[in-house]
Amino acid sequence: MQFDATLRDIVQELTRKYRCHTVILYGSRAIGQTTPTSDYDVIGVRKDGKKTRIAKKQDGKFWDVLVYPEKDLRKLDDQHLSWKHARILHSVGPYGKTLLTRIKKLLKKPFKPHPDYEVEVLKTWAQKQLERCRMTEIQGLYRRAEFQNALIDHYFFVRQKRFWGPKEGFAWLKENDPKAFKLIHRTLRQPKNISYLKAAAEAVYQVRLK
Repeated sequence: MQFDATLRDIVQELTRKYRCHTVILYGSRAIGQTTPTSDYDVIGVRKDGKKTRIAKKQDGKFWDVLVYPEKDLRKLDDQHLSWKHARILHSVGPYGKTLLTRIKKLLKKPFKPHPDYEVEVLKTWAQKQLERCRMTEIQGLYRRAEFQNALIDHYFFVRQKRFWGPKEGFAWLKENDPKAFKLIHRTLRQPKNISYLKAAAEAVYQVRLK
C-alpha cells in the first residue's frame, strides 16, 4: 500500500524508538473510508517491553498508536475484533502475516449470546436511566448523555448481535433498521428532547417505557 507522510513517520518512530518488528494499520484508513477527522489507528509489536499508547497530533494529523510486547498478543479475544481490516505496514519476519491469520480465525468464531437475564437487566436499566434523565440538574444532564451514547451498543446487545463499533453499527442500522436509525439520529441531534429519547430507547430496548 502507498504510504503518506504520516504513516512513514509512525513506522519510523515505532521501529527506531520502540524497536517494533511489526507495524499494522487498522480502522478506517486501512479500508479507505476516511473522513477529515479520521485518525491513524496503528499497532506496533515488539519482542518485549511494556504495553504503551501514543496519542498525539502531529502535522495536523491525529495518531492513536498501540505498542504491544509479543506476550500481550498470545491470546486474542473480542477486544481485537476491530483489527479485522488490518494491513501490514512493516514486518521483519513472519510475525505480521501470522497475526493477520490469527485475526481472521478470530473473526470466524461464532458470536456467543448473552444470558437472557442480562438482556432483561438492561431493559430495566433503560427505564431507570430514563427517569434519571428527567432531572434538570447536572446529574440528569450527565445521565442523558450517557443514555444516548449507549443506544447504538445496546441495540446490538438486546438483539444478540456482535457490535463492531459505532461507525459500522450505524451503517448497518441505516440499511437494516431505518426506523430505529432515524429515532436514534433524531435524539442525538436534539438531545434536550426527552420524548425523542424515550422513543429511541423504546425502539432499542424493545420495551415500553414510562
